[in-house]
Amino acid sequence: MPRMDISLAPKTRTRPTVKQIRGLAAACLAFAGSLMLGFNPSHAADGQIDLSAYKGKVVYLDFWASWCGPCKNSFPYMENLKAAHAGDDLVIITVNLDHSRQKADAFLKSLNSDLNVVYDPKGSLASTYRIKDMPTSLLIGRDGRVRYVHNGFFPAQTAEYRAQIESLLREK
Repeated sequence: MPRMDISLAPKTRTRPTVKQIRGLAAACLAFAGSLMLGFNPSHAADGQIDLSAYKGKVVYLDFWASWCGPCKNSFPYMENLKAAHAGDDLVIITVNLDHSRQKADAFLKSLNSDLNVVYDPKGSLASTYRIKDMPTSLLIGRDGRVRYVHNGFFPAQTAEYRAQIESLLREK
C-alpha cells in the first residue's frame, strides 16, 4: 500500500485547507472500508453477525445503547427507512452495547421496534469497528466497503443520510 501523507497543516502552523481536511476524511473512510472487506468479524456477542450473507446489498449497521438520548431519536428514523425501502436491497442491523439485555429489550419495547438486533454486551463488535460515539452508523455499499460513517444522530441531517443511502442503492 502506498504511503499517504495525511498531515493536515503545513509546517507554518496555518489552518488546514478544506482540501486537506477532505483528504484526511477520505483516508479515514478508506481505512474504515478496509475493516469490512472480510465481511465476517470473528467475534460476536449473544448473536452472530455475518455480513457476508448481505453481500450485494446495502447495509446500515447501527451501534446503540439504551442510555443514549440520540439513539432514541434514531430508531424512528431507522424504522421509517425500513418501511420506505422494504422492497429494496437495504438491510438494517442494529448492534446493542448495553451490559443488561433487559435494559435493551425495554428500550426496544418502549419504541415498538422490530429492527434486527445483535447484542454486544462486551463491546467486542464495537471494538472491531472502532466505535467511539453513540449512536454510530456505518453505511456499507454493495461491495462490502464502509462508504459513510455517521457519528451521532442529527435529525437535521436526515436528508443527507437518505441521499447517501439512495446513492448506494442506485449502484449496481
